[in-house]
Amino acid sequence: MRRIGAWLALCVVVNACASTPKRPVVAPGPSPSERLAAADALVRAGCFDCLLAAFREYDALRSVSAVAATATAGATQAAALLAIRERNLGTEDSGYLKRAVEMAPPSTFTRQMLEIADSLPTRGPGRQVSDDVELARMQAANRNREAWTEALRLHADEDALSASLWLSFNCAYVGAGQQTLSEWLALVPTWRSTPLLAFKAAICGSYTRSAFDAVLEAEPRFKELHYYIGLSAGFAGKIDESMEHLLLAYAWRPRWPAVTNALAADYIALEEFDKAIEFYDHTLEVLPAFPDALLGKAKAQTYAARYQEAIATLDRLLALERWLVGDARYWRAVSENQLDRLDVAWDDVELAAKLMRNAAVPKLAGIIAYRRHQLDIARAKFEESWKLGRDDCETGFYLGVVLGEQTVWARTAEVLTDTTACLDKAEEKLKAEIAAIRVSAEHPERGLRQIRKREQDIVKGRRMRATSWFNIAVSYFSLSRKDEARQYAEKVADDEQFGERARDLLSRLR
Repeated sequence: MRRIGAWLALCVVVNACASTPKRPVVAPGPSPSERLAAADALVRAGCFDCLLAAFREYDALRSVSAVAATATAGATQAAALLAIRERNLGTEDSGYLKRAVEMAPPSTFTRQMLEIADSLPTRGPGRQVSDDVELARMQAANRNREAWTEALRLHADEDALSASLWLSFNCAYVGAGQQTLSEWLALVPTWRSTPLLAFKAAICGSYTRSAFDAVLEAEPRFKELHYYIGLSAGFAGKIDESMEHLLLAYAWRPRWPAVTNALAADYIALEEFDKAIEFYDHTLEVLPAFPDALLGKAKAQTYAARYQEAIATLDRLLALERWLVGDARYWRAVSENQLDRLDVAWDDVELAAKLMRNAAVPKLAGIIAYRRHQLDIARAKFEESWKLGRDDCETGFYLGVVLGEQTVWARTAEVLTDTTACLDKAEEKLKAEIAAIRVSAEHPERGLRQIRKREQDIVKGRRMRATSWFNIAVSYFSLSRKDEARQYAEKVADDEQFGERARDLLSRLR
């Protein structure tokens, strides 16, 4: 019995051992060299997310002694490429260039390439130098342009960074009329067919949709291309398509000043001023001293009749002391005039006139002078504005009113006759815009608001035209030109505002 019991116990132990699960076999992951190759492929793919994934992989491999040197070189290049891309896109600076400098070996061509990369401007298309940092970058590029261009030429096809810098530096600092993209690409035969270089070539060229579509076909992960497609659509006047792509870019990367600033400008064009202010604020969250955004926000606040807020924003811009000073003074004068601060408004518009020459500044000066009962100054300012911009009907109207008050009858009749012709053309244009908005199927609420605004402008224009007709009639009556006086008085004989006076004038002409 003991032997049987022992045997049974042994069976239990054996069965228990047999039922213990085996450890799963773990398949080996990619080797460090395979991971490096995958990161290299991401660099050639070239999209921002691709470069970011490549950088992270290179950075992780720096701790593997067998590939540490190669991984560090790769991480340095990927970080520099990310920094260049952020400059090209006008996004927030994420510090990638600083990372590249920290990793780069001393006294190498890579160091020089990073110095060249740091001279590249942060811009959207057409961006002007607007702060001291950008000015210093441009000065460095111009000071070293010949030596840097030659160095880049000699190394252009060596690797992804040198090829990208060769295109980026030339695109940034060679004038549009002198750019020879095909010749530049000829020097990078190893890289020119990669999406990395195709993207740079597309944004260096003429912003054509076909070029962007070709890049997306080769590499669909280029989410940043929505920004350029949006700009291209905007240049073609397709504002809804433009905003669709800009909003996709914004959804991908919200802290992107070039995109938020462009969206804000589009919302101003659509007369959605609160949304414009919102997106200017998004821009200023990243770049608190960005002059373009400060001025744009102030304009939107002015259009929205938020005059005190506009003045506060313009004070921030003026505190920068150097940038857009004339514009800031002009727009501050606009708000001050609306708030009846006429003396301060006059000081600002006079300062603006010293820095800007256009029809708007003397027009505003004329309005302020008229409200200060300075007819001679108002007349001179309106005359100046009328010469600079004959398509502004309101300026002609104001000039005619001042001339009438000064009893300069012949000139009053002449100016107001031109003004009524201008108003006729303006009304036809507004009617055409209303018709175009009505046939558009997109954004019905926006369309109704835009139609109402244009209808209000038509009503305002008709009142100016009726006033002009009556003043022309009075001018001709004063000049004893009865036939012309009768012709214009009859135009307003039934007008609610001028009818009684016009009929009285007609009775005197019998």
